[in-house]
Order: sequence, then structure tokens, then C-alpha cells
Amino acid sequence: MKPIYIGLVTAIASFNTVAKPVDWTPGISGDISLLAAYTKTNSQFDSDNATTSNLNSSGDEQGHTLIAPLGTLSYTFSNAKQQLFFGTDRSDVALGRFHAELGFRQKLEENGTVSLSYIPGLLELKTWQNPYLTGEPRVKTGSNVKAIRAQWENIADSMFSLDTAYGRYEVDQEKSGEGLTIDQNLLDRNAKLFFVEGSYLLPLSRTQMIRTALNYSGIDADGKAMSTDIFGGSATFIQIFQRSSLAFTLSYKKALFDAENPIFDKKQEDDRLGAFLAYEYKQPFGWKNWGVVSLVGYNTTQSNINFYDEDTMLVSLGMNYTF
Repeated sequence: MKPIYIGLVTAIASFNTVAKPVDWTPGISGDISLLAAYTKTNSQFDSDNATTSNLNSSGDEQGHTLIAPLGTLSYTFSNAKQQLFFGTDRSDVALGRFHAELGFRQKLEENGTVSLSYIPGLLELKTWQNPYLTGEPRVKTGSNVKAIRAQWENIADSMFSLDTAYGRYEVDQEKSGEGLTIDQNLLDRNAKLFFVEGSYLLPLSRTQMIRTALNYSGIDADGKAMSTDIFGGSATFIQIFQRSSLAFTLSYKKALFDAENPIFDKKQEDDRLGAFLAYEYKQPFGWKNWGVVSLVGYNTTQSNINFYDEDTMLVSLGMNYTF
């Protein structure tokens, strides 16, 4: 199964620092980003690797360029302590997690901010109906995640935060293993999802901070061979300058699958590493409320099943407007 949170996606260039704004202004606010990106990957799940000759290696290397928009919209009530929001949280995107959500935030007196939101699965991802088909073109199908998410940021002004989500991953037309003399049900990717992450933001100075996090993802798939426990951690160094900021993130995840994959006769185990360098420059050419955003990133998955090995690189550059 592909990771539920995409480590490298073009929308990552809508970067901001991990820290949330201290004050909210009543009324409507938001931001819009437009970016150009180039990616290169050798994933078997890349849309250009429609045909594969064997299942014992990663896919052919493919490159993609695109231009994409991204945005968020918020409404803050007159007391400046409650907020409705919709879109993609920019701090999530900077950490390599991409999804649209609709929710409500509440500031607590000296006790941080709590949020409850719904991820409606609007951002459909393409995958193969049967990834294991060889010698002829594989057919695409849609997949999405629907979930409920709860967050508590800066608990009791401690700089500790908690993030949890529970939901469902669905593949429109699941045909994994079709035509092979195996138990096809073991490969069903439709799954219940659970995610929890604890993080800590450590200020080093007025302009530097480090965010560390530990997380767990549980994927309870309909197919036992696709059920997974994923244990991860990350560290982000944030530097704020007078008119710009940057964040460098290193992440690692270990994925342990529950049952033997009947195609490869072994349980899958993955080591997933990522590195991101994100940068934002505010008010270029003196343009108020505008920013230049950029990201360079690299993700690699090293699996004990070569079919799932992949390397992905991304370079992006764009403009962001805040209102």
C-alpha cells in the first residue's frame, strides 16, 4: 500500500513555519499559492509506469512538471477565539502531509488550541486497479482518504502538541492479484486508518526552534497482507530571518506488515526516509502580503520486496498571497 500521507507532493511549496500565529483577527482570512514543480521518481505506482515487465524491481525513472494552485480559507468569530477553516493546513504541507479538511478551532485560556475537523476525501489519488499485472498496460483507478481529525496544540502552554485521526482508505476498483493463482483477498488495500502523533516545539532563541515528533500509523486493511503498523519520527529545524524563514526536516518510518504477501512469499518491511528544505521570502519587490515559496525534497523507500523500492525527488518554486 502507498503511504497515506504523501511525503513529496507538489503542493508542499505552500510552506510556512510550524508555529501557529499567536493572534487571530476577526473576519475572513486565508492564503492562495501558485507553484511550478518538477518531480522525478522510479515508483512502480507512477502514472507513467503503466507497463512493467517483472515484479522484481522498482519502476522506470519518470519525470513530471506541473503548475498547481493551493489555498486555505478561515473565518474567525468576533471574540477572536473561535475559527472555522477549510483547505490544506500549510504547516501540515510543510511537514509532508497533504489533505483538504473542514473544521473548527477553539483557543483555550492559557491551554493552547483544540481543533476538530473532517477530511472528506476531495483530493483523489490515482493508483493501479491491479499493480501486479505484467506485460500489458495497468489500468488506473481512484483512491481517497476520509477521516475525522482531532488536534490539541501547545497543551497547557507546554509547547507539546497531540494530533490524532481515524478514517478509511478506499480504492474505487480493487483488483490486486486478479488472474493469479493466489488468495486475492489478502491483497485488498481498502482499510481502516488510525494515526497519532506527539510533538514538541523547542525554542532555541527568538529566531530558531526545533520541532521533534513521534508518530504511529495503523492500517487495518481488508487484505491481511496489506495491514501495516508504521512507527515514525521526525525533526525539523526552523530559522526565522527578518524577511524570510526556512525549515529543514528529516524523517524516518518503519513499516511492518502483518502477513505474508502471496505474490512474493514474504512479509513486507519498509524503511522510509525523507529530507525537506523549505524556504519562504516575504514581500519580494516590496509587494505587501506576497511571498516567494520554494522546496527541495527527497524521499526513499527501501523495502525487503524490491517491487516497493522507490526514490522521489522534488523541486518547486511559487508565489503565495495572504489576505
